Amino acid sequence: MATSKLADLEAKVKGLIERSHELKRRNAQLEDRLRECDSRLVRQEASIRRWEKDREWLRGRLRKALGDLDSIEVEGGRHAGDA
Repeated sequence: MATSKLADLEAKVKGLIERSHELKRRNAQLEDRLRECDSRLVRQEASIRRWEKDREWLRGRLRKALGDLDSIEVEGGRHAGDA
């Protein structure tokens, strides 16, 4: 009877050890995935900053071009009124 309980206890301990190893492997996998996601996030944030910078540059160029067009229209209107 005592050997049966000892064998059951030993089986449970082996099961716990196997589960512990399984959890450690899973934890390592999750840590790898987390590092990959963090790395991807850093690259995406850098890309977003570049796009925002490009957008601001383009917005400035468009504002300047629109301002130039407005001044051409105003000058054109004055010259047309002179004639």
